[in-house]
Amino acid sequence: MAQLPYKNYNQTKIQTSDQLSLIILLYDGLSRFLRKGQRKIVEKDYEGAHHYLTRSRDIVNELLVTLRVEEGNNVAQNLRNLYVFMIGRIIEANLKKDAAIVDEVLTVAQNLRDGWTQLKDQQAQLRQQKHQTSANDEIVRQRKIRLHG
Repeated sequence: MAQLPYKNYNQTKIQTSDQLSLIILLYDGLSRFLRKGQRKIVEKDYEGAHHYLTRSRDIVNELLVTLRVEEGNNVAQNLRNLYVFMIGRIIEANLKKDAAIVDEVLTVAQNLRDGWTQLKDQQAQLRQQKHQTSANDEIVRQRKIRLHG
């Protein structure tokens, strides 16, 4: 029962997030499950490792199937190739129960997450600059009205 407020918070967070935030949330979940899977391999809890690595694979698969390759030119194609690579490595890590392979995928996932975060930050800066420009234009317009009115 203690998990209910947290679950409700996460549900609301997901429902009210923009597309970039959702992608970043997927990467956060991917990293979390990869780390848990890696820890389970080290602990020799192979059933637990399988569970978390399968969840990791499912997240990467979701990123793959929602990718708009036809709209995104080379960037989307490169992401597609990385996602296919990651899925293959997660499957291999799961079969071999190899924590080093999980670490490889984790590094790629963290680098991709950082890229999406930078993109989101850049978009926020552009919105802020646009808003500031609009506000400045309004101030100039109001001054002109006072001077000529």
